[in-house]
Amino acid sequence: MKTSFVQKLRTENPLIGTLVSLPVPEISEMLSLVGFDWLFIDMEHSTLSLSDTQRLLQAIQGDCNGLVRIAENNPVSIKQALDLGADGIIMPAVNSADEARQAVQCAKYPPVGSRSVGIGRAHQY
Repeated sequence: MKTSFVQKLRTENPLIGTLVSLPVPEISEMLSLVGFDWLFIDMEHSTLSLSDTQRLLQAIQGDCNGLVRIAENNPVSIKQALDLGADGIIMPAVNSADEARQAVQCAKYPPVGSRSVGIGRAHQY
């Protein structure tokens, strides 16, 4: 079973990752197989679509985690990235504590947050 990214962050071990911005699943697969702890899939500064991002996440192997930098700070983008099966999101343009709180609330289920369940890849269908 894959170690959660949060669990990895709580250890004292350094975590090594890299950026993926090309819609080629084999790249994600190879990078995960060579030992990266996490891959940063960039939807903000690339032309990656939701479909591209899903294929990149599906190609990640072993104990490597897939993080997605979404294109904008909004509830729909947050929910879509998490529903694709991202192990975490990287949020662009967070300029205040209130914006950070809103983003976290959109990413968590009740009673802590407001995320709804959309049965899909993240929920193992």
